[in-house]
Amino acid sequence: MVIVHPEYAMLILEVNDLKEQIANLIVERDMLKYYVCRDIEIKYMLKIGALEYKLIVVGNNYEKAVRKLEMISERISKKLPINITAIDRKIKTEFKDKNEFEVSMSEDIDFAIEMTSMDYFDYDILDEMNVAYLKLQKLYNPIFELNGSDEKEKMYKKIENYYKKRNYKKLNKLAEKYDENDVFQDEVAILKRLGKKYTQILHNLQRDVRKIKNSFPYNQKVILEDENLCRRKKDSLNREIADVNMKLKKVEKKIENKLKK
Repeated sequence: MVIVHPEYAMLILEVNDLKEQIANLIVERDMLKYYVCRDIEIKYMLKIGALEYKLIVVGNNYEKAVRKLEMISERISKKLPINITAIDRKIKTEFKDKNEFEVSMSEDIDFAIEMTSMDYFDYDILDEMNVAYLKLQKLYNPIFELNGSDEKEKMYKKIENYYKKRNYKKLNKLAEKYDENDVFQDEVAILKRLGKKYTQILHNLQRDVRKIKNSFPYNQKVILEDENLCRRKKDSLNREIADVNMKLKKVEKKIENKLKK
């Protein structure tokens, strides 16, 4: 009969429990990053993002008009000739970053519209994928090794890629190798080192998941799922757009008047 030292038995349980928690958090984090947040962002861009884009465009146009008025007024006060082409060119340079942001947001909206014409991902399949992905985390993720091998790292990169690309058939095939009884059994000193390493990894992953859930687009999930909140947000954006548009027209009128003199 083999007698197992209580400290050794406890360490094995603790290390394997940490490994299980870490693997589950990695799956949760990656599911949020590659699937849940992507779907939320698409819905957000279609329902609310398009209005935010309009507000950004009209806001930029207003700021450009204000700047144009300043430059025209300055030249008039100094009795200098007014070259509108040169002024417009200077404004374009000054607003380069904001113009690029406009283009980027427009592309995001176009992508969201394009995605609506495609079939939505089947979340039942995602549940199956997550089961396989969890098993493969415990089998191949190099963070579970004190000295990871290149071979294991290469295999894990393939697994991550399969998950991102929704290749559940290859994930399931690889996961068939997993043995639920395959647990850590090592020297006490090594188990203690693994325990410290896993505890830090666990804390980092918990922080990462919290950050995702507190950031865009996940933090807009409540608004998108509540019709009243979504409507109020859209109404508020429409009011802001109308208000900035009104300011823009007033500045444009002032520019027109200045150029007539």
